[in-house]
Amino acid sequence: MHSIIRLIESLTTRTGFLISLTIIPLVLTATYEVFARYVFGAPTIWAYELGYMITGTHFLIGAAITLARDSHVRIDILYDRLSLKSRALVNLAFYVALFLPFLVLLNDALWHYALAAFASGERSGNSAWNPPIWPFRVLLSCGFTLLALQVIAECLKSLLTLLNRPYSDVER
Repeated sequence: MHSIIRLIESLTTRTGFLISLTIIPLVLTATYEVFARYVFGAPTIWAYELGYMITGTHFLIGAAITLARDSHVRIDILYDRLSLKSRALVNLAFYVALFLPFLVLLNDALWHYALAAFASGERSGNSAWNPPIWPFRVLLSCGFTLLALQVIAECLKSLLTLLNRPYSDVER
């Protein structure tokens, strides 16, 4: 189980690092748009769509690394009072009963949605630029797939804790 967790967390961390670099083109796009619009009076036709696509990708793929780092919001006043095993049980129950089934259904729908956009040549329709929408939908699907993988890693970590063999980041 430890090797599976390490593999998933390595994938999550590496992908998270690569996606963190998308902040650079996002800032450059926004800066260029502001400059073009307010200095030259010539707004672009592509900045809005590129901005929301980069932001969406950044946010969704970032969800997996946020989960890996245990940085999602929770009700700490209750959770922190629980023992380590109780926390593991709460986490495992939540992941298995609610989160993982939701992600499986969502992933299935999103991958079909992305493939349909590719097959039909669907375009965004949100601006005059009107780019193909399938690359963005594939990235959305990848983000939720990565999140589902990270949930599996979190389930395994909780299970190890319940079996008195807690996983430690030091083992990486």
